[in-house]
Amino acid sequence: MQPDAPGGDDPDARRVLGMPKPGFFQELRRHHVFRMAATYAVVGWLIIQVVAIIFPLMQFPAWLARTIVVLVLVGFPIALVLAWAFQAPRGEARASASMRRRSLRIGFTLGAVGVLVAVLGGVVWWYFGPISHTLRGVDAETAQASLEDNAPVNPKSIAVLPLSVLGGGTQNNYLGQGISEELLNALSRVPDLEVIGRTSSFRFRDNQPGARAIGRELGVRNLLSGELQRSGDDLRIDVELDDTLNGVVLWSGQYDEKMGNLFALEDTISNAVVDALQVKLGDIDRRNLVFKGTSNPQAHDLYLQGTRLSWHTDEASLDKALALFEQSIAMDPNYAAAWAGMARAYINLADVYRAPLNVLPAMRGAAEKAVALNPKLAQGHLLLGYVAMSYGLDYPKAKRELELAVKLRPSLAEAHAVLGLYLLRIDKDPAAARKQMQRAEILDPLNPWFPRWEAYAAIAQGKEADAMKLAQRVDKIDPDFAYNGDAVAMVDGAFGHWQACVDRYTVQHAPVSLSSPQLAICEAHVGQTAQARAKLEKLEADAKQRYVDRTYIAAIQAALDDKNAAMADLEQADQDRSAHMISLWINPWYRPLHGDPAFEALLARIRTGSRAPAQAGSSGGS
Repeated sequence: MQPDAPGGDDPDARRVLGMPKPGFFQELRRHHVFRMAATYAVVGWLIIQVVAIIFPLMQFPAWLARTIVVLVLVGFPIALVLAWAFQAPRGEARASASMRRRSLRIGFTLGAVGVLVAVLGGVVWWYFGPISHTLRGVDAETAQASLEDNAPVNPKSIAVLPLSVLGGGTQNNYLGQGISEELLNALSRVPDLEVIGRTSSFRFRDNQPGARAIGRELGVRNLLSGELQRSGDDLRIDVELDDTLNGVVLWSGQYDEKMGNLFALEDTISNAVVDALQVKLGDIDRRNLVFKGTSNPQAHDLYLQGTRLSWHTDEASLDKALALFEQSIAMDPNYAAAWAGMARAYINLADVYRAPLNVLPAMRGAAEKAVALNPKLAQGHLLLGYVAMSYGLDYPKAKRELELAVKLRPSLAEAHAVLGLYLLRIDKDPAAARKQMQRAEILDPLNPWFPRWEAYAAIAQGKEADAMKLAQRVDKIDPDFAYNGDAVAMVDGAFGHWQACVDRYTVQHAPVSLSSPQLAICEAHVGQTAQARAKLEKLEADAKQRYVDRTYIAAIQAALDDKNAAMADLEQADQDRSAHMISLWINPWYRPLHGDPAFEALLARIRTGSRAPAQAGSSGGS
């Protein structure tokens, strides 16, 4: 039928002639609604794709991208209704009142269908849309933090992943990790660059689960990764620098080199990264970005083996690391990094497996030797500062060394964190301490130590909500992390929720760390004295066989209201040079002793940097 034929597009003519009224879909076709829906869908999809690709490159805020997508979805039902209203066929204006009412009902139906389609589209986008601009897979805490910060990722930030080792099994894994760590150390010296710490970066292997996901997890813009092949002294290294927001490879290179020229190769790679990211070196000599610590390849290799083991926490690995560092130093006595590695291994052994007094001379001597051989070695200054603060009670020297470590390596997360401990324990400034610890958490976001230490500072401020949030972050990062006891139980006990502390262990089955008195302390405070005394007796029996930090035993005795015994063990801990002595004033475990004249005198002595004279037969451990 031609358009102008009787009854063609005139509804009244159809009624008069007895012809059937057009169906719903016919009406939509006559009003060009399908054409409008298809056109709008294509244009809307193009807009969303442009937003997903361009906005990350321009570093526009995520809320703006979400707003545009929402507007596109909201506009869909509006476009359908407008198409129905304004794309009417000829003759529609002469429609009867009943037909106009029918047309109105169809318009409302069309709007409702459009809203439903938009909602479904929004759900699909929420769960399957561009990951950079949705909250999919992000927990409430992270989402809230993102909304509060709304800050773009630092374009001058980078994470260095451990090199994947091809062939040779796992025997060369230490080399891939060691090279990556030395690259990380070199780049973290650059003041214009934010470098993610080893603990966080080395959680990821073989660039899994992909550059974008790793960048989102670490809050970092750039990712350095690669592969290593070794055949005797011959090395082949393939590396690439990726932009984590768009997946673009910014730079890549392949290098063939001898083990003896590894430092030069690391310098070449580090400088290539600096050039690719266009960062300023400040007063750093680009020819010496990587410290060339030794000219002896075998000494370097032994050092890299020892470094990998020194990051372990078991006694056997730490002892083996010490032996490797000693072998490296025997081959090159002027190898500063090896001396620093030795100091670190001794620090990790002290207070856990050894009485600090017994290893203090070697620990301090190794740290001093490291900074004497290389005054620009930030790790050496960090270790020397920690020894001066925790064991030597030389507070001015400790602060000086820690501040110098931060200056020499602005991205050294440990330096910021330990400086924060100094501000908390010695300067008694928890607010300033938290700022340093928060900086450490940015630089090493998957390191559970730093939020735990910040929780100490929040406890000192009396901020229970902050402390609990930080403790829960520790638990999320590493559910098995339990040094000195579970972090959540620690906060519960600090604010007097003793039963919650007990339940954390007995009901929620939080892990119990070696020698930790935390559960016994909480049991004592809820009246479960038999259980608390049983744990106390176990610790005292252990102390006859191995080193046990006497501050742990004193904490249980204080909770059991045996102040004399508690003070005797604290004096022994002081003679052992326990690092926990400098935090007695802040540790909730010792609150039952507050006001006791002997305890207050001990605190005053510690504050002035005085130690009890060391006596022969220091408790356990060699």
